[in-house]
Amino acid sequence: MRRHALFIGVFILIAAVRFLILLTSQTHVHSDEAIIGLMGKHILEGHYFPFYMYGQAYNAGAAWEAYLAAISFVLFGVSVISLKSCIVVLSLLCLVLFYCLCQALYDERTAFLATIVLVLTPSLLKWQFQVRGYSWYFLSIPLLTLLFLSIQSTPNRRWPLFLLFGAVSGLSICSLELGIAFNLALWVLILMRRSLSLKNALAALAGFISGYSPTIVFNLTHHFANWNSVLEKTSGGGLTALYPPETLSQIFVTEMPKFFGADTVLWYYPEKPPAGFVFYTIALLAVGVAAWPFVRRPLEIGRALRVGFVRGTEDRDLLMLLLALACFVPYVTAPLRVPGYFLAGCFFFAALSGRLLERCLASSKLVVRLGGVVIFAAAVITSTAVMIDTARHNQIETLTLCDSREGYCMTRIAGSDLERVKNHLREAQVAGVGATVSFVYPLLFECGETFAVSDTIFGYQHRVYPAAMPWREPDPEDHFAIVLESDSPFRAPLEARFLQVTGAAPLISEYGKLAVMEKQAR
Repeated sequence: MRRHALFIGVFILIAAVRFLILLTSQTHVHSDEAIIGLMGKHILEGHYFPFYMYGQAYNAGAAWEAYLAAISFVLFGVSVISLKSCIVVLSLLCLVLFYCLCQALYDERTAFLATIVLVLTPSLLKWQFQVRGYSWYFLSIPLLTLLFLSIQSTPNRRWPLFLLFGAVSGLSICSLELGIAFNLALWVLILMRRSLSLKNALAALAGFISGYSPTIVFNLTHHFANWNSVLEKTSGGGLTALYPPETLSQIFVTEMPKFFGADTVLWYYPEKPPAGFVFYTIALLAVGVAAWPFVRRPLEIGRALRVGFVRGTEDRDLLMLLLALACFVPYVTAPLRVPGYFLAGCFFFAALSGRLLERCLASSKLVVRLGGVVIFAAAVITSTAVMIDTARHNQIETLTLCDSREGYCMTRIAGSDLERVKNHLREAQVAGVGATVSFVYPLLFECGETFAVSDTIFGYQHRVYPAAMPWREPDPEDHFAIVLESDSPFRAPLEARFLQVTGAAPLISEYGKLAVMEKQAR
């Protein structure tokens, strides 16, 4: 305990900060979070027990979060805070695993610095509260890497370790198929080691089959729905899309500064946040310093691969570089590049950044030490500003129909706007609500499914409830309201339709970026 007293103190502070941010700025949900919250509510009520997220045949981690939420709902009631508290707890557990990983990689001082960098990383800030099935995937990253290091530094007779590694690997992919590239990289690195025995390889394979068996059974009993969905979701991309120089420029000049910022919840926003440039620069410095010995002596890469990264810190740096590169593969091969596909890389960038800081601060050269102090101060100041800004703005980040109706764009909706809409609907005692696709499930979850909500009126039928779950479609003849964005391209046609059908303009209540449209009382 004494050895880790500093980490424990910082851990308690981090836990307090995360719960403070949760209570002040994370009191509403976007559509994905609402769906998982509804899954947890249905589990609690005994109505349905999902294997995957509603409306999907992949991402079992979302269902696991729903089961965890159901436990929280039993203890604290069905609410947004109960739902998101589960993710905060899992994020803190992930932090402990990452600290243990960096200790196994380097030393206590480097582990502490790397953990601080991970905590400060803006890319992951809002993901400490995001209920989207990623939390178990995040947990598997440091855990699998820890098991990999144990395997590489342990004599071949330890077959139970290989069995455990395989089981966790199978569960990791089962929870979120996004982890396939990362897991595959670890397997390749294990198989490349010359001292690997057939007994241990078979133990690892048996472990993987046992961990992945729920998905295998699901596919065999559901016409391979999961595997078909994963293939369909990843089709249309590919490494060939990287050949044009303008694509590379788009990724490394335009997208990466945004990726290292805090707006990574769904799609990229148009602006480039200043925090993104700071952490992008730190990541580039860390990668450059770690890669330099292997640029000078490229043959060392082959030696490190053969012996299993057990001969010093430079070999461990190479391991971090290779795993970060593996995490980059889903991002560049996806048909649509979104921040979530590369978030796993943040763990390895943080480890390399901690290593960079430790080397700078331990240097005998004053200029290098000062450089380390400047880097650390820039990270702390920038991230603190981002955390304060996040805590100050209680809002959801979601998609909205673009003005041209030719796609969706990111938008921020203040939590107070959504709260006032909910209060309006309760006070009006509506029986049904027509809402744009972004607000169907948030209204259902946050209002406890007390009234029917649908987007059918807008020409869509976005249904994610399974067939076994009853779906209530609003009856326009009952007390009916429409909730949409104030600047929605649907607004003008709906107003004209109201006038045509009822002979009177609708009653419109404006709540910031949202509007509630109702029939005039006679």
